[in-house]
Amino acid sequence: MKKPISIIILGLLGTIFLTTPALAATTISLSPSNIAITQGQSFNIIIGVNPQGIKNYTAKIQIQYPADLLEAKSFTFGGGWMALSQPEYDLVDNINGVFVKTAGFPGGVSEPVVFGTVSFLAKKTGEGIIKVEDTSLTLDATNKNILSGPLAQTSVTIAVPVLPPEEEVIPPEEEVLPPEEEVLPPEEEVSVPPRPLFDILTEPLAKQLQGKPLIPILVAIGILILIIAGYVLYKRRKKVV
Repeated sequence: MKKPISIIILGLLGTIFLTTPALAATTISLSPSNIAITQGQSFNIIIGVNPQGIKNYTAKIQIQYPADLLEAKSFTFGGGWMALSQPEYDLVDNINGVFVKTAGFPGGVSEPVVFGTVSFLAKKTGEGIIKVEDTSLTLDATNKNILSGPLAQTSVTIAVPVLPPEEEVIPPEEEVLPPEEEVLPPEEEVSVPPRPLFDILTEPLAKQLQGKPLIPILVAIGILILIIAGYVLYKRRKKVV
């Protein structure tokens, strides 16, 4: 009876030792696990590899995302990884929503490490899931795939962008112009006719002549002239005699 018990114990111990490497398999993570953004915004997803103590030398990460909602814009590898650029291992397909990146880690890595960062653009509103596909793999020193589940995923919610409230446009105050000053026409200068020459001398005579008949005056002047002329002739004749 003792032998069967010993065999059973040894069998259980062997099973534990044999299954220990399988329990310490590599996992892939996506961070953050939930994203809420608005249409037109971009966001980043960090892809992590956790070897859980077993050296990983190569990792191929394939991600599926809703192509109608998201567009993969860029990718940056984490430190220490050497990219493999063959077509089937390096792909960005925004039509079918498939993203594949592959790289090796010289000397292997056994501690959690960032594989890379992928940037997405939210094209329209809706809800979707970014998830690691089961075609992904991580290889140990014997090129054995040691990737284990569950496969990580990130939920994305894209909302309508909130527009800022429209600013009330206040019409500019009308400028009150002062009343226009009435422009008066310049006063007309009253032209004074020039005074006649010798005005001082002629004015008394003119006043005297106003209101008197002109002909008698002329006759009187003529008679006076004749008298003077006669007197002058008389004096001359008297001197001759």
